Amino acid sequence: MERLDIGYARVSSREQAEDTNALDQQISRLKDAGAKYILSDVEKGKKDDRTNYQELMRLVELGKVRTVFITRIDRITRSLPTLRKIVDILQKYDVNLVILDQKMDLSNPQGKLMLNMLGVLAEWEVDLLSERIKRGKEHQRKQIWANGSCPFGLVVIDHQYFLDLTPFLCLLTDRPENYRDFYSDSMHEEATQNLPHRTIAEIARDCIEIFLEVRGITPALKKIFDKYGVCKTKAKKNGTDKVLHWTKRGFSVWLQNPILDGHTCYGQRNSDSTRKLKPREEWQIIHNTHPNQRLLRDGEAEEIQRIMQANTQMCAGAFGTKHRQEEYRPYAYQIGLVYCGECGSRCIHKGVYTASKQYRYYACRHSGVGCNNSKNVKQPDIEEALITALLEKSHDLSQDHNKTTDVIPFKTERLQKLEAQLAFLEQFPGFNPGAEELKAQLQRQIEEETNFFESKQLEDKTVEEIIQVGNNLGIWRSLSNNEKVQIYRRIVHRIFIRDGQIESIIFQNTSSVIAGKHDECA
Repeated sequence: MERLDIGYARVSSREQAEDTNALDQQISRLKDAGAKYILSDVEKGKKDDRTNYQELMRLVELGKVRTVFITRIDRITRSLPTLRKIVDILQKYDVNLVILDQKMDLSNPQGKLMLNMLGVLAEWEVDLLSERIKRGKEHQRKQIWANGSCPFGLVVIDHQYFLDLTPFLCLLTDRPENYRDFYSDSMHEEATQNLPHRTIAEIARDCIEIFLEVRGITPALKKIFDKYGVCKTKAKKNGTDKVLHWTKRGFSVWLQNPILDGHTCYGQRNSDSTRKLKPREEWQIIHNTHPNQRLLRDGEAEEIQRIMQANTQMCAGAFGTKHRQEEYRPYAYQIGLVYCGECGSRCIHKGVYTASKQYRYYACRHSGVGCNNSKNVKQPDIEEALITALLEKSHDLSQDHNKTTDVIPFKTERLQKLEAQLAFLEQFPGFNPGAEELKAQLQRQIEEETNFFESKQLEDKTVEEIIQVGNNLGIWRSLSNNEKVQIYRRIVHRIFIRDGQIESIIFQNTSSVIAGKHDECA
């Protein structure tokens, strides 16, 4: 069997391969030197899991290679231990290594000696580069500079984060009525620059608002892709080409990036070749470095974290079927909140689907195998008990404030301040445009605060404020499936069931409520 003469080429980045033709130059030189076949990678030299490098070594170990050509020693590896391993394998299978720049090969002792010396120098060069990069990053952190790369929607200018106002695309829904005129040769170029368009920051903000509306990664991406006509792309992961595309994982990581909320973040990923994301508690976060150039508004970062945590606990089954997956399933908020009152284990939910009846229920996962709590509770019964407990809790909280829900409705602290400001302005006679505009603004804020569950500031409210406002049955009955997930999971810690009944409900940061007797217990 005739053995092959193979050339191996490598560059570190796609930009280097395309912009400088470095990869093409290597391949051309290897062919001129006698290589009949070429294998190449676009990867870092310290990584040993390069696809075509692994293929090269596989062919060597199969005895199919006679000579390996490379332009420089650091093209095949920048690690001295890896180089020694390669040399041992090549010698074992009688394969010659030819290095063009140094005009040397492994067919003589001098070549082997020079190869080891070059390997030491290559590794030393990498260590020096790593040390320089490390010192540079330390200086960057001391100056609280922005990272060289930043999340979609922002741009780094003079070491600071700014909203990226670069025009990015135009939607058909935004096109002017005379859009056909822009196809005319007589149309001035200046006129086309005034076309309605979306900037990168505007699109990024729209993606955030869509997620907060549908409250899930998959339904949000579906809506974003449909709106902007996004198709599958081969855009480089974490690249700077600004191609509009998201993976589920990438969108989730982007939404939770502290930089979007006006903070500078260092040390998010491991410094080794894996670049894996570290746990959030290990990040170094410098708060409020660019408060006027952020994509998230007050409270939205916390709300995103709550949604992510809730969806993780509820799993993928919390959303509806394919044709209505922008909304949570009925009773999805109960997933992960229901526990057995006897053994304390988290309950599982099952379903009964027959011709005469269909319902889902919760039951102890250890029923019959160590737990005697064998009776189940249907999801609607759990919701009825929860609403009853909420009404009772709201009444008790109102009594604690020396109020009755039938006479004086509960008002949040913010609502009281807004009403006081409006009353103060109304004391002044006459007409003042500035004062009237301020009054109208206060009226809108009061109306928003009064419609409590529709308020965008809901994430800023305490558990007691939310419960206290829900002082009538109609409020809880009118909640949508998405609103139930948003509100109930904010205020409910655990629901315990025993013997087919709701035994107790524990609210966040409050005492529990007995659902049957409506007595509070510790």
